[in-house]
Amino acid sequence: MPHGAEPPCWIRLLETRDELTFHLRHDVPSAWPGLISDFLCTVRDFPGPLPPGALLLLLADLARELDRLAAQQPMRTARSEVLDALDLPSASTLSVDALCSRFEHAVRQWFTRLEPEALTCEVQAHRIAAYIDRHFAEPITLGRLSQLSGCCSRHLSRAFRSCMRMSVREYLQTTRVDRAAERLREGDKVESVLATVGWRGRKNFFRHFKDQIGTTPAQYRDSWVATSRHLEGARRSPGSPQSVSVRTSSNCQSV
Repeated sequence: MPHGAEPPCWIRLLETRDELTFHLRHDVPSAWPGLISDFLCTVRDFPGPLPPGALLLLLADLARELDRLAAQQPMRTARSEVLDALDLPSASTLSVDALCSRFEHAVRQWFTRLEPEALTCEVQAHRIAAYIDRHFAEPITLGRLSQLSGCCSRHLSRAFRSCMRMSVREYLQTTRVDRAAERLREGDKVESVLATVGWRGRKNFFRHFKDQIGTTPAQYRDSWVATSRHLEGARRSPGSPQSVSVRTSSNCQSV
């Protein structure tokens, strides 16, 4: 393909499939049917003919990915339930719309039989962590996460702690403090930061921030701003700048 040329439409469809796979691996299982339905809508709206057998191969690969995500063991010897429901020999004669409809029905049937506890602890924990990373500013409870994952609260808590080495609550608090530190480094006011990271109690936030960062939010912001000004002034003046260190959160680097 010439440099700068537009890639074929079916290659863009493969890229969309790769994006779907990424979201399946990082989102909670309750979101899977909707994600797959959106992907199939993209397939139905595909502007041109696909290479022979490409769509069937695409859907078969997606079925195997679902099987891998729900497997308790790294390898699974049983045939995929989704592929069984898809009935590959007869599916090859179907239209795109009919094939997508059959696949979506097969996935939804498979999903109703999926036991959340069958998912590996690592898969469960990382999905919940990814959800918290995206929705940390919203009210998040263990009950809500349990509904999203389909796991009971006790099982979810054990799985999360086993993989992340901290509780769900501790991970949420750490995430909110880290995001607060990012905003403070930009010079935002403490009260504004408090609201944007989802913390409801000022006193509780201050305590957790100081435990994790080592200073109060205001001290952290002022130290960072002062350090930034010092470094900026040092760059403008002759001579070597002095090294100044400010303690940051666990997810940030010192400068």
